[in-house]
Amino acid sequence: MTEGCVIRASDIVHHEPTGEDWVVAYVNGERLAWCGWPEGEANLNDCWLKKTCTDEEHIKLLHEIAKSDGPRARRACEALAALSIGKGN
Repeated sequence: MTEGCVIRASDIVHHEPTGEDWVVAYVNGERLAWCGWPEGEANLNDCWLKKTCTDEEHIKLLHEIAKSDGPRARRACEALAALSIGKGN
């Protein structure tokens, strides 16, 4: 369902099995994590991109997530590092 598009943190996806719309926390291979509680992951193929975020929204959410802990924070820090942007920039 996500073929040909890049899904990233802050995008909004629709998760077919639950019928829910989620704000994306991160994508790791074929897994997608949503923002909110409880934390969790779903198969990327079960989701389709509903709304693409702006670059500014993407970076802002990465900074917010990086201030937390756990897998989400680790993935956000990795994404910021890949963009050559540190936690505090």
